[in-house]
Amino acid sequence: MSLSSSVEDFPLFEKREDKERFLISLGLLASRSVTLAKAAELVGMSRSEFSALLRSIGFRYSYLDEDEALEEVGAAGEVAGKQPS
Repeated sequence: MSLSSSVEDFPLFEKREDKERFLISLGLLASRSVTLAKAAELVGMSRSEFSALLRSIGFRYSYLDEDEALEEVGAAGEVAGKQPS
């Protein structure tokens, strides 16, 4: 299967240009080269529409790497533990 046929077979958009724009935006988002807002703009969607589309196809993204995410969870736990009842 060639790259060209993979793009053509991609089911979410009708026009090849839209399919390419979406796939490129996924790559840029996954590599942390753009923000969610910028990726949505590249595709011509609002941030909430784009985010909903990503959820619907099971695409997970984060601006944090695994170590950073664990650090944030730990910090949130510390803050939560210090909150008055």
